[in-house]
Order: sequence, then structure tokens, then C-alpha cells
Amino acid sequence: MLRGRSQFAVAVACLIALAAPAAAQAACPTAPDPSALPDATGLYRMNAFLGPLGARPTGSPQQAAYIDWIRRQVRAIPGVRLTEQSFTIDRFSVRSTKLRLRIDGRPRVLPVAGAIPYSLPTSAKGVAAPAAFVPDDQQITAANARGRIVVRHAPAGSVPMYDFLLPVVSWEPPYDPGNTIDPTGNFYGDFINYNARVHDLRDAAAAGAKGILFVKDLPRRQLIGHYEPYEGSAWKVPGMFLGADEGKTITDALAAGHRASIRLIERASLQKVQTPSLEAVLPGGSPQRIIVDSHTDGTNAVEDNGPVAMVAMLRYFASLPVECRPRTLQFAFSTAHFYQRVAKPDVRHGGAGVLAQQLDDDYDKGTVSAVVVLEHLGAREYDTEPRKDGGPGSQLVSTGRRAIQFIGVTPSPSLIGAVDGVVRTYDLQRSILLQGADAPGGTVPQHCSFGGEGTPYNIHLLPTIGVISAPQSLYDPAFELEGIDFDVMHSEVLGFTELINRMQPMSQEEIAGTVTTDRARRANGAQTCSVNDV
Repeated sequence: MLRGRSQFAVAVACLIALAAPAAAQAACPTAPDPSALPDATGLYRMNAFLGPLGARPTGSPQQAAYIDWIRRQVRAIPGVRLTEQSFTIDRFSVRSTKLRLRIDGRPRVLPVAGAIPYSLPTSAKGVAAPAAFVPDDQQITAANARGRIVVRHAPAGSVPMYDFLLPVVSWEPPYDPGNTIDPTGNFYGDFINYNARVHDLRDAAAAGAKGILFVKDLPRRQLIGHYEPYEGSAWKVPGMFLGADEGKTITDALAAGHRASIRLIERASLQKVQTPSLEAVLPGGSPQRIIVDSHTDGTNAVEDNGPVAMVAMLRYFASLPVECRPRTLQFAFSTAHFYQRVAKPDVRHGGAGVLAQQLDDDYDKGTVSAVVVLEHLGAREYDTEPRKDGGPGSQLVSTGRRAIQFIGVTPSPSLIGAVDGVVRTYDLQRSILLQGADAPGGTVPQHCSFGGEGTPYNIHLLPTIGVISAPQSLYDPAFELEGIDFDVMHSEVLGFTELINRMQPMSQEEIAGTVTTDRARRANGAQTCSVNDV
């Protein structure tokens, strides 16, 4: 009788042991407890130091201060392992800029918005040459630029909004319950003409120009420190950005037939510095990792506050029992988004590109599951309107709406469904789920661009979700904390935390979607995307 009871007790104990993981899993939350993550006020406090920091280019003291803050926050989270990967870059530092203009021999000094990053420094005397206006619809050539300082409009670019809504570009109609997205309108942003600025700088150097001045359509006060392009390439001409007023002074003089000459003085230097990517790993039930990524270098408070959200999310996940984390979580705080040539002079994509290559190598070993990229959270929408002071050009003004949020998702019905679910659950209005931010082609993957830091992970054929908005204020340090709607950011933090919870129990086959097929096609010689073309 005792033996029978003993056998019964062992059987019951075994059943309890088998049931315990299932019970723990059942108790694991899908929707996070809102009190376990910072509310809008808490997020404001976490972001507060970003505004005064201003621009934080790669390798700058401002970026270093941000990275130090992340280190301190992560080291205080129990169970998290923090490692670093350091890169050496040539940091561009500006000491002073000056523009001296002579019109028919009469001198004056024009204030500038700032130096073009990595443009050619000058001596203390600067470089002097006649001014030459070259319209932005004409190529800069030796015939119109040799021996001159080129003055060139650098307008924000635009694409038809309808392009993002095409069935071959988006997965589904946008989530826009207020019908605020006009499919017949245009989407504007400096990033759309980013490559035009790169070509202008290369063309000016090849043409033998003495320098180049990019004239923006905004008042100088909104442009101070304007930061583009951010290749990390050293341009072979001096160059500066001008506001609309200062540019008009020069172009009006030239249009009226006056003799205009310019002296540019750009005191700057290149200095070798170290800049690290941080990786915070929270072990789960499996060594297979879900990676959450954002970059630490940027231009203003919204570009990029992804790491602030990631710190809050990491605290939340560390508070859960390991049974609620079937996969390991790797939070990557990547550097060199604003120094794209960190790996090799002829390869773009910065620190995220380096990590993407490492994850690509690990994926077939079964130690990588997916990547989620979070950029520009809570971004407010800005639009242009006539200047209130009556000056030339226009000014950027908040529309009172959240910026359109683009979410690139690799072809996986399960991932698309999970993203769609959190967008609707947390009312993330003005969200567009994209197959890619470009037209489909004959490559693997079919779409090469995700429009931001998600791009290198997508190109490396990793299951990827890339979250990004692109307000017109994106490259301008003058827009600080007022560029963030913290109620929106709070909803996004809750939503993307739930997204990770939804992904955790999925099978890898569900997460991968067509990535498995694409990787096999790549192995058999299919054409891939060039990182330098996106």
C-alpha cells in the first residue's frame, strides 16, 4: 500500500513538473502592464537631456554623452550582459565658419547656417572666387563652376504619396482612421534629395569649383547646424549651408548683373576618435536572439530617441520570468548611422551594417530569429507655410498631427499580422505597413530599401521589422523636444513591447516567411542588393 502511494506521489509530481512551464507560459503577458513602462511624463524626463545636446554626430562629445547615459541605465538592469564593439573614425569638427561677400566691391559678412559635414577645411584666409549660380536642375560642370564658388538651391525632395500606397509597395491600406493621408498629395523631406547633395559635392570637386553653398528654403534660425550628407566621406571642396535670406542676397545680386565674389573661411579638422556600438543581452529560454536596434548618433531629439525607448523596454523584459522569454533578447545601440563608411570606404550602412553582416553569418546556425528597428518615435509632423516675418522661402510649422510612420516588414504573414495587430490595438494612427521603401526589383530581397536603419538587416536577408518616421525637421538640430509628442511615443513603446511579446512564442518558420527561400536563392547565385545604391 505504501509502495502504491509512493508511485502515485511520483506520478503526481511528474505531472506538476510537466505542467509548470505551460502554466508559466500561460501567465506570461502579451499586452504589457502600462504601469511597468514609463508614461508620457516619464518618457519626457528620459528624453529631456537630448534637446540641449543638439546635434550628436558620430564620434562627437554629444554622442559620447548619450552613450554614457545608455551604459549607466543598462548596467543597472539585473541579468543583462553589456558588451561593446568600438570603431575608429575620422571625426569632422568645425571650429568656425565665415562668409564674406562683395557685391560690386562693397563688402559685407553673411551669417551661415553651418558647414557641410566633412567638406574641405580652408586656411585662415579661406578661399575666394567669383560666385556662380547653378540651378538645381542643371549638373555642376567645369563650364559653369571651374574656379568659382557655386551657389545652388538645395530644396527638400518630394515623392507622390500614392507611391507608398501601391499594392507592390505596401502590405495593406494605411491605418488612418481620421483620413489624414491624402493619396493625391506629396510627401516631402530633405532625405528624398539626399543623394542629390552627394552628387553635387562630387560634381563640384570634379569641375574644379573653389567651393559650394547650398541654399535652403527655410530661415537660418531653423537651419543652424543642418546636417547632411552624413556619408563619413571627406568631400574635396569647402561648403556651407545658407538660409533663404542669405541665399537670396547672393542670387538677387547675380540676377541683377552685379559682380559678386565670395570668400569662404571654414576652419575645421579631422581627428581620429573611437565610437562604440553597445550590445545588451538578456538571456532567454533559448540562445536564439530577437534583436532590437536603434542608433545613438543623430541631429535632434527625435533623431534618434529609439535608444530611450529600448532602455525602458529592456527594464520591462528583465522584470519578467525567464519562462516568458522563450528567446534571448539582444538590444543593439548602434553607432555610425551618421558616418556611413565606418566598415570600409566603399561600403555604406555604418554600425548597423556591421552588425547585420554578423547576424547574417549567424542566422543559418539558428542563433538569430529576427530584427526590430525603432527610429524617430513620437515624431510630430511639420509642414511648410509662408514665413510670418514676410521673408523669402517658407518656414516649418507643426501641423498638430503625428508624423506618418512607415513600418517595413519582410514577407511573413505572421509578422505582418503581429504588426497590424499592435498598430490597431494601440491606435498608432497614420501608420503604413511597407514591403519596402522602393520599387520592387529582380533582386533578393525584392525591395532593397526600408528607408532607414532597417535597410541593412533587410538586405542581409534577416526577418526584419523597421519602424521609422521622416518629419521635415529631421536634419535640423534647431528642433528639440518640441518635435516629440510624448503621448504618441508612450503608445508606441507599449505597442512595440507587445510586438516582441507576440513574436516570442512564434515558430521560426512563421517569423521567417519567404526569407528562407530568398536565402536559398542567394546561395544559388541570385542577384542581391547593393548597399551603396539605397
